[in-house]
Amino acid sequence: MLGIIILPSKVVGIMLFTTKTEYGLKALEILAKSGRNKAISLADIAAETGLSLSYLEQIFAKLKKAKIITSTKGAEGGYVLSRPAKDINLLEIISSLEGKTAVNSCMAGSKQACSGNCLTRKIWVEIQNDLEKKLAKYKLCHLV
Repeated sequence: MLGIIILPSKVVGIMLFTTKTEYGLKALEILAKSGRNKAISLADIAAETGLSLSYLEQIFAKLKKAKIITSTKGAEGGYVLSRPAKDINLLEIISSLEGKTAVNSCMAGSKQACSGNCLTRKIWVEIQNDLEKKLAKYKLCHLV
């Protein structure tokens, strides 16, 4: 099983995944375990994880917009994965919840932090590419 460390998002200068990613992955694990044939309500996910229903609603809105999950209405309604867990990678999940991943502010596109011709940029680009490749390699099914 892949471990992801979530740090407080207030720290500046390093890449951090917020609780959106931590909670989103917990919720997606539940959907992945249930399969794609049984919709699960947010209330059930909140009860199982102990997470706030209102925060889950915000997270699921982003996941739905990214077409990672779909929803159905009605008595048997709820959420399901839009495709098999083996076809959903961590990069797309994290990007949908956090935006573009970046190992530092230079890689995030900050004009103030990076002149574009600094001596370490080549290294940061390589590390950024490696991070994205690794996150794309791991699928939601690896967390289950």
